[in-house]
Amino acid sequence: MTSTGLLSGSADRAQRLCELLKQAGADPVTVTDPAEPVPEGLDFYIQLPVTIHPEGDTAVARVGSFLSAGLLARFRAVERVLPVLRRGATVVLVSGNTPDVSLPDDQGSRLALLHLLAHATRAELATKQVQVRVVSSQRSDQEIVQYALGGGETQSERESQERSSAATAYQDWRTEVMGLAGLDI
Repeated sequence: MTSTGLLSGSADRAQRLCELLKQAGADPVTVTDPAEPVPEGLDFYIQLPVTIHPEGDTAVARVGSFLSAGLLARFRAVERVLPVLRRGATVVLVSGNTPDVSLPDDQGSRLALLHLLAHATRAELATKQVQVRVVSSQRSDQEIVQYALGGGETQSERESQERSSAATAYQDWRTEVMGLAGLDI
């Protein structure tokens, strides 16, 4: 049976992954523009990061632009895909790139937000038993293809790692937010 999937994000990497997926017998559809229609009945969705060119005259404006056009846009893209995923589908969220060196960066926070997206996706699709994986952009194209097609790490290894890192990331986030509760902002 042929798997049907969707790839979004960086056009160059999406094209390379598309070729590997076809070699593995999948029928991928590449969509790099979030405004394009999303096909029905997907067995997998691979969301790759995109290159962002932050705008603004201040560091605060540039970081806001980077987050809005990059990471937060990924939430909207996943939301568009939710209704067309089949039962038992796989969602692979590939972590992003480091922003321009002129911007302050907190890679841990960016990764925590991506894990938050993964948790929200799991919660929304719990009845469909969709698997959601967050993987590093440093993973090879072959590894990402394996994850999308249901291979890679065993489910128990993955769930254990996800629970551990998600719990830590959530606890760090919670501590920071609770620490801000008494501050005048």
